Amino acid sequence: MTMLVKLDQHHNWRLRYHLQCPSGNITDPNGLSHFKGTYHIFHQYEPRWPREAGHGWGHWSSPDLTTWYWHGGAIMPSVQTDKNGSYSGSGIVNGDELWLYYTGNELMPGGRAAGYDYDFKGRKANETLVVCKDEGDNCHISLGEKRPVVCNDQYPAYASNHVRDPKVWKQDGKWWMLLGCRTMESHGCALMYSSDDGIKWEMAGSATNKDDENPFGYMWECPSVAKFGDKEFLFVCPQGVPKQQYRFQTIHNSGYFPVEGKVIDLLSQDPGKQDAEKPFACIDRDTFVELDFGFDFYACQVFEDENDRKILMAWGGVADMEFEYDVPTTPEWAHTLTMPRELTLNDAGKICQWPVAEMDTLREDEVEWSAETAHGATGFMGSSTYDKFSMVGAKGCKLDGIGDITIDNIEGKGHVMLNGDLEFVINDHDAELVFHSHAGRFRSIRRLPFTALSAGKVESLRIMVDTSIVEIFVNGGEATMTTRWFPLDIKKLFVTSTIEGEHHAWNQHGWTFQNIA
Repeated sequence: MTMLVKLDQHHNWRLRYHLQCPSGNITDPNGLSHFKGTYHIFHQYEPRWPREAGHGWGHWSSPDLTTWYWHGGAIMPSVQTDKNGSYSGSGIVNGDELWLYYTGNELMPGGRAAGYDYDFKGRKANETLVVCKDEGDNCHISLGEKRPVVCNDQYPAYASNHVRDPKVWKQDGKWWMLLGCRTMESHGCALMYSSDDGIKWEMAGSATNKDDENPFGYMWECPSVAKFGDKEFLFVCPQGVPKQQYRFQTIHNSGYFPVEGKVIDLLSQDPGKQDAEKPFACIDRDTFVELDFGFDFYACQVFEDENDRKILMAWGGVADMEFEYDVPTTPEWAHTLTMPRELTLNDAGKICQWPVAEMDTLREDEVEWSAETAHGATGFMGSSTYDKFSMVGAKGCKLDGIGDITIDNIEGKGHVMLNGDLEFVINDHDAELVFHSHAGRFRSIRRLPFTALSAGKVESLRIMVDTSIVEIFVNGGEATMTTRWFPLDIKKLFVTSTIEGEHHAWNQHGWTFQNIA
């Protein structure tokens, strides 16, 4: 028998150091950039009012990643080529201008009666450029006219109507663009274009996995390239990869392929390019490395700031999430982005994610751990074997709703419990993130295999809790586990640990938010 818990509709799950619109939703991050000393964060956005504004880009800016200005809708549907939505894309600083590229959706009228399913027929994907200038006032930028630069007649014949998410960068004296694509046979792939000026583009290559009989998902969203020294990585978000016990546990996933040499050189080997019958099979799916092992992480985007840091942000959610679990929302606002994470390459050749240094400035007083503050008792939280826990030797602390917790020099097994709702468990061969209550909204467990860790075990944890999102960084961020959670009581955060190690916890400030939309 399933017992449904009635949630208080007036409960406030709003976040304090993650971005959340005053009204409307946040999904994929777009156009992330550092332009003339100001960070600009755009994202997919659909305002609640006026609904006729449509689906486009919301815009935040910040001088320091802790003070945020909300500018409202930025690139919104306004012309024929984006009349059905202004969808994901990227930003690139070009001299004194910020160039934003996005996919404009244009659906042909008539619907199914006209023979359109809008997946394979009836949709135009118009990759569009908007040139922006700095106004020098409260992080404002002015947006220029919309200019389509790559459209349907420039895609190969094998491409379906799902071509989107332009990621643009400069390398070796040229401009490059990656596009996510679903083929007519529902195989995921990436398309690559090149340009001398960022305006006139021609197809320069493509990539898909080598096994034509076993496609790696039906769509590769959000493709991009990250470079660390002489090492390059192709990032993609494959949709439709079947779940496994330790891999691809969410409905859609995010990660990267390590590439020998340059990504542009590999994809340029495509012999047919725009005239090819299928994309270039050059990627080994078994080399794919997942970026997150939690419940809520998708559509990640990487950019470099003026300090040469590589910073990643992702949607704290999953596409098509309504089919996987029931997430409470309010009529006013929904979803969030992860906090900014700096990317580095460790000695094992794996990309690590870590909260940018600015996040440390949010720490207030350190909170003492003690046996007296440990919350709970030995027993069962549910009926499954993993629900059994022992509180012998536990220590705990109490935080003011949000906090930053670190455990270093970990030896052996143990667990960390948050409010009795969410548990991180270290087992013999894996770690688990387990919901024990309604706070998981009918979700149960995610697993992190020790094979994903170069040390073969959990050595350190950093757990950052912000009201209704938890971001966990394992072994210096070599693995992460991100999840939304919706506890009934958010006024206090009780943390209990049986892990042997060096424990610290801090209460936190929230970000400073200002609405100048």
